[in-house]
Parts: sequence; C-alpha cells; structure tokens
Amino acid sequence: MGTGDRVTVPPPGEEATRTAREAGLGVYLRGFRAHHTEGERRRGVPPSALLLLGVAALWLPVLATRLVGTWAGILLLVPPFGLLGRLVWRYGKVPSASLRPDEYVYLYERGLLCPGTDGGARAVPWGAVTAMHQDVTRTYVHGGYAGTRYAYRLSTGGRRAVTVDGFINEETVPKPTDSQIRELAQIVLDETVRRALPTAVSALEEGGSVAFGEVALDGRGITLPSGTSPWERVRRCELRGDGLVVVRTAGGGRWARESREIPDFPVFWALVKELAPTAREHRR
Repeated sequence: MGTGDRVTVPPPGEEATRTAREAGLGVYLRGFRAHHTEGERRRGVPPSALLLLGVAALWLPVLATRLVGTWAGILLLVPPFGLLGRLVWRYGKVPSASLRPDEYVYLYERGLLCPGTDGGARAVPWGAVTAMHQDVTRTYVHGGYAGTRYAYRLSTGGRRAVTVDGFINEETVPKPTDSQIRELAQIVLDETVRRALPTAVSALEEGGSVAFGEVALDGRGITLPSGTSPWERVRRCELRGDGLVVVRTAGGGRWARESREIPDFPVFWALVKELAPTAREHRR
C-alpha cells in the first residue's frame, strides 16, 4: 500500500455488531481512526528516561571494567543497550499503514464501540458515561511544534473507563492515514455537553449545586477545598492557554487545577462563564 492510498476503517464484525445490539447502541454511523484503551493510555517513555538509561549503559560497564575486569564490563554492556534499543524501536517506529482493532473506534447512534484484539468489543453507551476527562497536550521538539495529543477518558462507573486518543500535527496538511481523533473528539465533547449541561442548569435553577470533583458551583458561589466563596468575592476565574484553571478569591485565596483533572470540563467552564463575571479565557 502506498503512502497516498486511503486507509479505511473496516466495518464492524459479527461479534462487534452483536455487542452493539445488546448494549442498545442503535444505528451504526461510521468508524474513526483513533486509538482506544481500557483506562488511561500509558504515555511513551520520555526522552529524559532514555537519556538516563543511555548514561547508565555507558557508565556501569566502565565502572565494572575498572573494579572487576574487561570481561565484566563487556557483559554489562548487553542488558542496558538491549533494553535501550528495544525502547527506541518500540516508541520511535513509524506506525504501520494497516489498522489494528485498538486503532479504530465505531460511532453508533447512542454510543461508541471499541473493538478488541480478541475479536470482541467494548460498548460505551453515552447514557452510561458518568464523567469525561479531556487532555489536550501540545508537544514541542527543540522549540518547534511537533504535534498535539488528544485524549478523552470516559468513565462508566467505578474504576471502569475507556480512553480514546490520538496524535496529530495540526500545522501540516492531513494525510489519509492520519488519526481522526479531532473529529471523534468533537463528538465526545458535544455528547458530554448535551448529556450533562441541561441537568446541571436545572439543578442550579432549583437552588442546588453541581459538583465537579473537588469543586462545586451554585447560584451563590463556588465551593473549593478551602471553603465557599460568594461570586462577588471571586476576583478572577481564568482558563490559561496551557490548560490551567485558576480561581482567585478576596483575601488572597487561590485554587488551581489542570483542566484535564476536572470531570466534564466543558460543562464546568460553561457554567463558570455564566456565573462568574470575572471569567476569562486565554487561548494559545
């Protein structure tokens, strides 16, 4: 297959279709090229760890040669360099043009279906999602933009969760083989807002509060781990370009969390912008 050939997502198999039907996902709409894992996807080995491993691979054999002898140094060269080579090969190789089951996601009328490598599939009905955590991270190499990782963790009760993610370079012309995570991400965000925002607004209109992890909002103020502050005492609610949310209150109080740590963050921020006159958003 040439680099210009289009990589298409295979249609759902018989077992996947059965899983979708049993979960009540409704009509199949389309497939996306996007990675998925149970829980949060493990990040690749950072460059600093590879550098430390490389230093150890050189230093330990030299030390062993001085203390024991040449053969000891030669033997100690094999394990660290073997591990270093394996890590570089695993995390630095170019992805294959063919898609594995964990590299595509099916969109249905009422949820997502994530096929497994064993032929089965994991259904994620929108109605079963209890919280969504989004993590958008821009990567720079030698001061230059290299790409953006989009990850969306969908919790479905207890510790069960599915993360859909992908890495794309937004400053280049998209190729047919690139991840379609941005398209899928927009659907996840839209469904999160559609599911959670009306419920939250109704709760506020009835005089109740809405919790987002360790912080809660109501019509009178915001409740932080340090206490409750009326909106008139909130000096600033800020969403910075790096994704950090900062709330400053009268008297020098300050609360800061990364947006990825706040469940259903699009809903949280929509309510803050409505309730807090000081809300400001700074884009990259």
